[in-house]
Amino acid sequence: MHEPTEELVLRLMQDDATCALGLMKGKERSDQMTDYELALTEWARELRHCACTFEDYKMAKSLATAVSHDGASLAAATEEENRAFQDRMTALQFGGLNPSTPDQLLGQKTAAMTGLTGLVGGFNTVSEQSRSTDTIEVRRSGFIETESPGAESSRVAAARNLDCQTHLKCVACMEAKPSFDIFKATCSHYYCRNCTGRLVHDSFVDESLFPPKCCRVPFPLPTMKACLDEEMIRKFEEKTVEHNDFNRTYCANLSCSRYLPPTSMTLTTRLCPSCNTETCPTCKQRAHAGVCVNGEVEILKMAEAEGWQRCARCRNMVELKCGCNHITCRCGFEFCYVCALKWKTCGCEVWDEDRLVDRAHQVAARNEGNPQPAQQEVQRAAQELREQHNCEHGRWRRRDGEYSCDVCHDLLPDFILRCQRCKIEACVRCRYNRL
Repeated sequence: MHEPTEELVLRLMQDDATCALGLMKGKERSDQMTDYELALTEWARELRHCACTFEDYKMAKSLATAVSHDGASLAAATEEENRAFQDRMTALQFGGLNPSTPDQLLGQKTAAMTGLTGLVGGFNTVSEQSRSTDTIEVRRSGFIETESPGAESSRVAAARNLDCQTHLKCVACMEAKPSFDIFKATCSHYYCRNCTGRLVHDSFVDESLFPPKCCRVPFPLPTMKACLDEEMIRKFEEKTVEHNDFNRTYCANLSCSRYLPPTSMTLTTRLCPSCNTETCPTCKQRAHAGVCVNGEVEILKMAEAEGWQRCARCRNMVELKCGCNHITCRCGFEFCYVCALKWKTCGCEVWDEDRLVDRAHQVAARNEGNPQPAQQEVQRAAQELREQHNCEHGRWRRRDGEYSCDVCHDLLPDFILRCQRCKIEACVRCRYNRL
């Protein structure tokens, strides 16, 4: 929402709260507050808090914008002062003046320049670190091919460096955002406030994204709170409990299906706080008397006939169409598709030969740009897949054009990222937040 619109909405809501509280005065005893009046009072307090937060945000943004606009001029002035000082020192040395005189001039110069360097110097540490991190990441990820910069004036260089100091590139939307609006992940990648909130929101409905992470490292909630409102923080904490529950129970009312945490447990059932339906935590059906009836017999028979496997942690069914037998479930559990045991605890083959050939044919067709690649290329791709089945996806290259993501299967109209080792093709979100 546009900032003036947000401010107007907030001001109107404050007026409504003040008016409603005014109408309540004199209708009840002065030493007692009704629930309605208490709710209005709390609402008005929250609105005042939101108004203060909004004003702080505008002030911080205004300061950052001012430094961004004026910083280039300040840096250029500092550079010119430095050159003038060096020229003066050279002239004094040629004039044979006392060596103590330059020291005195240095002290005067330092005092005079404090006002300028104080404004632009505070960004230097962050600037050097962020530029170094960005350079390393660009070379590692292969997103952008950079050329060696040519000669440039000190004024242009100062302006460019200051822009790097006040703006950082979000790895999700690839846009440069003000540094105060940026969240830094543990892996040193940067996410803007909007992309952080969107990723967290999407992780509530797509378990493959939870917990929100980048480069397989989860986002710490304490450092991420600045990008989330209180409602999202509450949902995140609730989702964490659900994610860590390996024997989950959901409301048996199909129109509700809300997760029922262990705290909702009564004597033998779990009570849904939304629809008051009682669910049996053993068979996951509506509460009943007597022994549970296994209603999964038909599903298990169909799974066995179709060759599906079941995750030992969350009990969800998994169907493998292409790839090796190393399965990573949405809940994060890694297991063998053949025997369902925890990965690397069994002696099963890593690849099914038919699935290996299918995947090798797919990779070879991509490499050659031909839907019917030569058999020799298919065999070479199959050998590489055998060797790279434990790929850490450390080297990526961008391919322009329309491609489909191998992980989420979304169709991408502009480009795809390809791992240089295992040849998997993934979108930006899957590359950073799933793989």
